[in-house]
Amino acid sequence: MTMVLGKRIKKEREKRDLTQDQLAQTLNVSRQAISKWELGTAYPDIERLITLSDFFDISLDNLIKGDPDLKDSITIDNGNQSTTNFWDFLIRGGWIIVVIVWIIGGVIKNIW
Repeated sequence: MTMVLGKRIKKEREKRDLTQDQLAQTLNVSRQAISKWELGTAYPDIERLITLSDFFDISLDNLIKGDPDLKDSITIDNGNQSTTNFWDFLIRGGWIIVVIVWIIGGVIKNIW
């Protein structure tokens, strides 16, 4: 049975007889944030997910598994390393270099 993250957070919170306020204080967030997470209208950031996983003593994978919307919303920051394909390069200003090389190539061709 798959369970979305919000239901899982609520289940784990209630299993420990905690109110939303108590869990919010533990995580240093607002009660409204807990409410939004449990309703599925917002998701905790990755640091909070890790904290929840540790607090509930369940794996991060087990905590989020079964919530396709959350999986789709997670992004990985590779330390600002970006890959640029040829077309991105041209769009972002690389076309200037291409034009200059093309012009120089034309001039050299005319000289020979």
